[in-house]
Amino acid sequence: MSTIQCGGWETTARAREQAEAADLGRWLYTLQLEREEDRKSLMNNVAGLVVGLIVTTASIMFLVRAHPAVLGFRLGGMALSALGLGFVLVCGYRMLFKDREGIRGILLGHVYEGGLVLERTRGLCHVVPRDASSLRHVAWDAGGDERPREQLWITLPGGVVRGIETWSGFECRQLAQLATHFGRPDEPERIAPVHPADIPELL
Repeated sequence: MSTIQCGGWETTARAREQAEAADLGRWLYTLQLEREEDRKSLMNNVAGLVVGLIVTTASIMFLVRAHPAVLGFRLGGMALSALGLGFVLVCGYRMLFKDREGIRGILLGHVYEGGLVLERTRGLCHVVPRDASSLRHVAWDAGGDERPREQLWITLPGGVVRGIETWSGFECRQLAQLATHFGRPDEPERIAPVHPADIPELL
């Protein structure tokens, strides 16, 4: 069993079905990955929602009190109301349906004896067999960051490379645990700084 599996996550029916179809063997444990990124996104969306509500409420109150003859003030109030309402709609939608822009749901890593099933709880599921997929645990100097940027790069069976990001020491240990499960060293491979355009898209 995992020494850092925290949160009590278990494998899901969808992951179990795909693992059985790929003959990955017995389920070992499940990790919730990229928690810091999801938490930051949630905080940003909450802040945007609060700002949008404040702007919308203030502009509506201004419109109610504005003199009907002053057209410029009324148009400005309507524009602010639309802006605030836009913040409310966008941030509210992301909170309800997306943890991050373009990424739906929590990322779970279901570890089986013969590989890994990566699942977005409101998105796609990817099977990563040990013998058919490439996995790189890498770190590089990202410039002003206090510590090297660390990611897990996974080549899916279709040949597409996707990444898993880390932000905390706990998440770094998660990636090290997944790397060792695939027979890689627990210390990441140090590589030259990577241009943002060359970083694999996150799962």
